[in-house]
Amino acid sequence: MKTYNIIKGIFATTVLSIVFSGCSEDAMDRINKDHGHTQSVAARFILTDVITSTAFSNTGGDFNTYLSSYIEYEVGVDNQLFYAETRESEPTSSSTFNNTWNGLYSTLKAARIIIGQCSDGGTDHGNYVTKGMAEVLAAYNCALIADMFGDAPCSQAAIIDENGSPVYLTPKMDKQEEIYTQAMQYLDNAIEDLQKEDLIDPADQDLLYKGDAEKWLKLAYGLKARYTMHLLKRSANKDDDMEKVLEYVGKSFESADEQAAFNIYDGNNINPLYGFYVARAGLGASESMRSKLAEYNDPRLSRAFISTQKEQAPGTADNAVYAPNGTPEQGTDKYGSSLFMYSISAPTLLLSYHEIKFLEAEALCRLDRDAKSALKDAVVAGLLNAESSFNISRKELGKTLINPKAAITEDEANDYYDNTVEGKYTTEPLKTTMTQKYFALWGASGEATESYNDIRRMKGLGEDFIQLKNPKSFPLRCPYGNSDTTTNAEVKAAYGNGQYVYSENVWWAGGSR
Repeated sequence: MKTYNIIKGIFATTVLSIVFSGCSEDAMDRINKDHGHTQSVAARFILTDVITSTAFSNTGGDFNTYLSSYIEYEVGVDNQLFYAETRESEPTSSSTFNNTWNGLYSTLKAARIIIGQCSDGGTDHGNYVTKGMAEVLAAYNCALIADMFGDAPCSQAAIIDENGSPVYLTPKMDKQEEIYTQAMQYLDNAIEDLQKEDLIDPADQDLLYKGDAEKWLKLAYGLKARYTMHLLKRSANKDDDMEKVLEYVGKSFESADEQAAFNIYDGNNINPLYGFYVARAGLGASESMRSKLAEYNDPRLSRAFISTQKEQAPGTADNAVYAPNGTPEQGTDKYGSSLFMYSISAPTLLLSYHEIKFLEAEALCRLDRDAKSALKDAVVAGLLNAESSFNISRKELGKTLINPKAAITEDEANDYYDNTVEGKYTTEPLKTTMTQKYFALWGASGEATESYNDIRRMKGLGEDFIQLKNPKSFPLRCPYGNSDTTTNAEVKAAYGNGQYVYSENVWWAGGSR
């Protein structure tokens, strides 16, 4: 038996030696590769992940949660949100947004993979609509990086070689202006590609529009309107740029049915703000928000609050316990909350119809034209979006929390504009428009990030329309993530000790970076 095994072993070794001696280098390369698993994924399948991460993590995640406290939609009352509210550590710490920092670049990388695969010579060449969708999402995430962090790695970041390895391990910092140029170029490319065709229909993988290229095209134009407005302070000709905003708005959403809504939440997939709140309960009802709504006798005031988080009694303007902005007591059972915290299935809005109409109204105001029609459409759409979230929340909380105040109807929303908003618009058109936009972007839809952009750009323009009550320093930007403050020398130098977030505007708001 032993002799047989030895002979068999010698024979096998001899055969293998002959085989290997006859192999070319190319053959050896093929042997060393894994042929049992897919080496690449079709671009349309990557698209699903890019849409999901953009909506759930980057739009609706930590940015939206923390910035809701910064702009006083809510009050941070416990744990990290308490420290953000009281400005003790979170606004300057490189760990605060590190997960989102990583998520943004991971999402951008995936979008760029799709673009590469759908370009000339790529494995998915000819799928122009899929490429256009990825270009829209690449623009969106580039702009988020620029808006939140200012100067940041972008042109050299999130780029991989054919083996899937990063091309640049320590990508250079780009100026915020340069990142905006990249984002706008992505949108221009998308507008061209979305008017072509795909070889394979991406409808099943498109969680926003089921492959409807026309709606993606409207999203691209809407984002051009948003980003052109962001750049207003840096504009060489403000009137011309406001005309461009109106042009882009005219090619964007015509109703709420067309808005970019990530609407897959149910009992298993849950709205990210709801997910944060039920896990940590770190946000309380904002006294600042209550007082602003009361000034306008806004219909949201009687629908939007729970008396205390502990009791969860029916919320009204009179019996809710509001947290003082900037100086709350720490704890999860001391204050009421906004009803938006329980909007388990409210969609995340990457770009809403009401924002598009507010952009139109703002541009008209800045051109000294009549904005009443656009403003009314915006106000009504914003109120109806809020009411949708209120209804979702009350179903989640149960019948005992049904407020005796009737739901906000479209007729009531129209009456609110006619009887309250229009009169204020007559005397202060731009302030009224921006205040109503501030109200409309409050909610469970992930729009606090864009409202934060509005407040910062208005401050940069010297327009103090939204009076914030927190007596402590307002964070002008988000700190870089510690994944790069510890590994990339340029990011580390830009971060310093993090205190710059209180003193340095981003470039489009008048700063230098």
